[in-house]
Amino acid sequence: MSNIHNTDEKCQEIIDRLLTISRQVPEGNINRFFDKEVIGFDLQEQWMDFRFLADETKLNVIGTVHGGIMAGIADECMGFGAAALIGLENEVLTTADMQFNCLKAIRKGDELRIRVRVRHAGKRTLITTAEIFRDDVLVFMATENLARIPKSVVDPSSAVFG
Repeated sequence: MSNIHNTDEKCQEIIDRLLTISRQVPEGNINRFFDKEVIGFDLQEQWMDFRFLADETKLNVIGTVHGGIMAGIADECMGFGAAALIGLENEVLTTADMQFNCLKAIRKGDELRIRVRVRHAGKRTLITTAEIFRDDVLVFMATENLARIPKSVVDPSSAVFG
């Protein structure tokens, strides 16, 4: 994997930087909508866990969390987790494609644990998975292909330069 020189300390620095950037974006930015908490990671096993609370702003008309919202939180966590786990510094990640499955209804107040895994880290792309659990029950799963983009081609006013 591409993170053979990554350390727990470097991973934690990236987590802290990404969380700071997420909290500094303007009100209404999508990163604020997908507020999440990192609750653990393992560089050897290439996973990161997040906590997410399903609140009333995430519900559809039938009172369950909208599938697109769940895809969004999975996408956000997979990109965030992959960046920290592989130790990205001079690159950013963007979603190239994603597949997901809603397995069980998610309701207002559900506290979810999101387990992100880096399955492949290549020179141009990464493949990640997310499994979302309510307690020990798998309620949602996703696979994503992330493109690696040099920061040099990103708009300098972008939040990634926080």
